[in-house]
Amino acid sequence: MERDESPGPGLPAFARVAPDLFYGWWVALGASLISFTCAGVAFYCQGVLLDALCHLYGWPRAAVAGATSAYFIVTGVAGLAIGRVIDRFGARVFIGAGALVLAAALLGVGRVESQAMLYVWFPLMAIGGALAGAVPTALIVTRWFDTLRARAMAVSQTGVSLSGIAVVPLATWLIRTQGLAFATEVLAVGVVGIALPVVAFVLRTDPARHGEIADGHAHAATLAASGAVRASERVFRTRDALATRAFWGLALAFGLGLFAQVGFLAHQLASLREKLEPANAAFTVSATAFGSVIGRILIGPFADRIEKRRIAMGLFLVQAVATFCFARASSGAALGAAAFVFGLTMGNIFMLQPLLVGEFFGVAAFARVLGTLQLLTQIACGLGPVAVGLAFERFGGYQGPIETLSVLAVAAAIVLARVRAPTV
Repeated sequence: MERDESPGPGLPAFARVAPDLFYGWWVALGASLISFTCAGVAFYCQGVLLDALCHLYGWPRAAVAGATSAYFIVTGVAGLAIGRVIDRFGARVFIGAGALVLAAALLGVGRVESQAMLYVWFPLMAIGGALAGAVPTALIVTRWFDTLRARAMAVSQTGVSLSGIAVVPLATWLIRTQGLAFATEVLAVGVVGIALPVVAFVLRTDPARHGEIADGHAHAATLAASGAVRASERVFRTRDALATRAFWGLALAFGLGLFAQVGFLAHQLASLREKLEPANAAFTVSATAFGSVIGRILIGPFADRIEKRRIAMGLFLVQAVATFCFARASSGAALGAAAFVFGLTMGNIFMLQPLLVGEFFGVAAFARVLGTLQLLTQIACGLGPVAVGLAFERFGGYQGPIETLSVLAVAAAIVLARVRAPTV
């Protein structure tokens, strides 16, 4: 029987370009572009803006880091609220709104005149980043993929890492040569100019509405013939998930690990400027983002076949080693190597949160469970930058605070070692 090469109902016409390619891969690529322009810009701009605001205005490092902490905490609160509605209404409209809110917040930060206004624009940036961030994009990818979910998630979140490679040196250069206001204008235009067309012409939320099934008909048929299809899908309501030890184990482990990770990242550029020239410091930060891209490419295919919990444990331990080495390094080469190794873990640790939620608790309430988990872990993320900033002012340097972050990453691996998937 000849294959119908017309796109499924409601799919964009460009699906005809590669009729044999499962449309979910276009969705994953589109989500990667959203991650590049929204989540990546919002996330990687934290360290750049912290460093720039301290140097441009002479504001205390702890005060600016407090605004960065507010960003991460508000991201978690917004993610929880978003998770409660997008399971029902879909994600595209939220992603489009998030791009507009994020762009407006960037313009505001570029024109900030007081420390108090940081606590207006950074939380608004967090709302925009959350609306277009990990919860909605992970929901879309989770619905389009099942057995190939880790690979698809790696594709969709690689955009965050690529954004780090591009945004950190670009934003640093623009701020140094053209000023903070112009730099944020460029970033805002890029966010809106890329994200809105992707939302309109690429992303689709639910494969069932377009005559598709998760992983594509051909792959599903192959799995069925080999007996590899799972007999049942775990279904948890939000309150069911919250009643499990597994949920709270994940929250504690990722809370510790991400406290250490984000606390390091928020101050990475500032700590590098103590040892390197500004341009070299920015490119060393980009080595972290480059490592994140490589890490996702390496881990994504294996995460579909290896227990994801064990992968996360290993990544936390590598993060600990890289952080400790970074704290002790003094040469540009050693700092770059430590930054790169840290990057190998960074993106994958973020990626493993939605993967473990999908594996442990199913798809039915995925966004709500992930949103609840991310509320807790984002609070931990938010505490990291301000804690490191206070420790820097107390001890007069970054080495001791960063070494302490490596200990917390080890603790995260130990906690995760005791987590087991719940039973229905």
